[in-house]
Amino acid sequence: MRNAKLAVGAVLGAVLAMGGCSGYHLQGRVVSGDVSYIAVVDPDDPRLQDGAGLPGVSLHLQSDPGRLNRKTAGRAVSGAAGEVNVPVDLTGAGLLEYDVGLFARRSGYDPATGFFSLPSSRKRVLIVMAKGKDYDLGEEREDLTGQAELYR
Repeated sequence: MRNAKLAVGAVLGAVLAMGGCSGYHLQGRVVSGDVSYIAVVDPDDPRLQDGAGLPGVSLHLQSDPGRLNRKTAGRAVSGAAGEVNVPVDLTGAGLLEYDVGLFARRSGYDPATGFFSLPSSRKRVLIVMAKGKDYDLGEEREDLTGQAELYR
């Protein structure tokens, strides 16, 4: 029985190590639309293919976005066809459940934000951005605990 537990533990440890090192990437596409939003969709969702993609969108992924100890889990910029490929720096990403926030910004467009559980590699993110005015989303304030200490 002990050998079986050790074997299961070794396999689980190897899977988690591979998940952290295998380079999980959050994938999807940015497109123009009437309203800015972010959604997790199936890879065959037609909105991922419709219309011209939006290049040059700055993407910022945070773990635990609603907490004081949030941290950057990845950054990227959308490609020439609007493709999204954000490397995720979280141990076990794609296997373990993480709450994340994704922030998308580009000059001339209203920012898009989305809060969701980090999807498996079988899902995609659809980022729709409406023409408008870019503005600070406040997601850069990562050390809120340190900032709170300043005012104690």
